[in-house]
Amino acid sequence: MMRSPAVALIAALPLLFGFKMFESRNREVEQGNAAMQAGKAEEALAHYDKAVAKLPAEPGVHLDRGSALYALSRFDEARQEFLRATEGGQDQTLKASAFRNLGNALSKLDKHKDAVEAYKRALALNPADKAAKWNLEIALRKQKEEEKKQQDDKDKNKDDKKDDKKDDKNKDDKKDDKNKDDKDKDKDKDQKKDQNKDDQQKQDKQEKQPQPQKAPENQPERIQEMLKNLEANPKDLERERARLRAVRRGPPARDW
Repeated sequence: MMRSPAVALIAALPLLFGFKMFESRNREVEQGNAAMQAGKAEEALAHYDKAVAKLPAEPGVHLDRGSALYALSRFDEARQEFLRATEGGQDQTLKASAFRNLGNALSKLDKHKDAVEAYKRALALNPADKAAKWNLEIALRKQKEEEKKQQDDKDKNKDDKKDDKKDDKNKDDKKDDKNKDDKDKDKDKDQKKDQNKDDQQKQDKQEKQPQPQKAPENQPERIQEMLKNLEANPKDLERERARLRAVRRGPPARDW
């Protein structure tokens, strides 16, 4: 229930404590401060840009410019300006405010671990800074949540990798089974092909074997007709009779 107010406080801190930290006779700074008080962050930033160009080593100007950038939700640029504000000057109160606002910008960038360190630095310089204490507690809770999420993601990745390995193994097993089935099918095809080839060779061999000759039908009638035709020539008749006698003495024709 306290989370929403805390977040709202983080967002408002630079506006409440940033631009008022540096009071100067510089006209651009004064106009920038007035614009910030009026809620005109874009106009204030334009004045602070000019002030920084004239006073680049003044930490208070960087703090004010960072506040304007923060108000415009340009958190990374604000972070850089707050960091510059912590680097110079002897004003411990200004430096403490710079570290606190640096923590605010880092929190907006979800860099909670760095934000925790910035708030600790702010409290080391100003232990009475209640806003820094409150925001430190929020940053610590956010840091724990972030670390837990990272650990959960890490565990999930491990589980996903294990599942992927199982899936890969199952895929390999299925692939091996499929390859085995394909080999069996190819083997059956080859066996059928060889069988068909053997059958064809047997059929071709049978067709090439000489077929038994059958004895001419009605052979006696044919012989008688030939004898009648040869009676006119005794010599031819005698030769034909001799040939027929030789045929009768020869082995009978096979029909198997």
